[in-house]
Amino acid sequence: MDLNNTSKFMSLILRHKPEAIGIELDGHGWADVEELIGGIAKTREFNRRMLEEIVRTDNKQRYSFNEDKTMIRANRDIPFRWMWNLRKRCRPKNSGTEPGRSIWLPLISRG
Repeated sequence: MDLNNTSKFMSLILRHKPEAIGIELDGHGWADVEELIGGIAKTREFNRRMLEEIVRTDNKQRYSFNEDKTMIRANRDIPFRWMWNLRKRCRPKNSGTEPGRSIWLPLISRG
C-alpha cells in the first residue's frame, strides 16, 4: 500500500483526467467521494480510510472535502477547462426580454 503513489494518481484524476477512472467533476471541480473511491479501487487497493489518510496527511493540503465528506476536490491549480466551464455556466442567457447582440449589430451599422 503506497499512499504517495495513490495520492499522485488521485491528483491526476482530480486536476486533469477524471475520465481515467470513469468519473466526472462538477463545474467547480468537485468529485463524488464514492465514485472516486470506486474508480481508484479498480486500479489498486483503495478505500475510504486510505482516502481520508491521504487528505489528512498531505503536507501541501492538495485536497479538501465538503462538510459532510461526500465530495472532494483538488485545492490548487484548478485546470483551465473547469474555470472555462464555470464561466460558460455563469454567463447570463438571453431571456427574450432583451435583444441579443446579433439583433443590435445590423441596427448599429445602419446608423
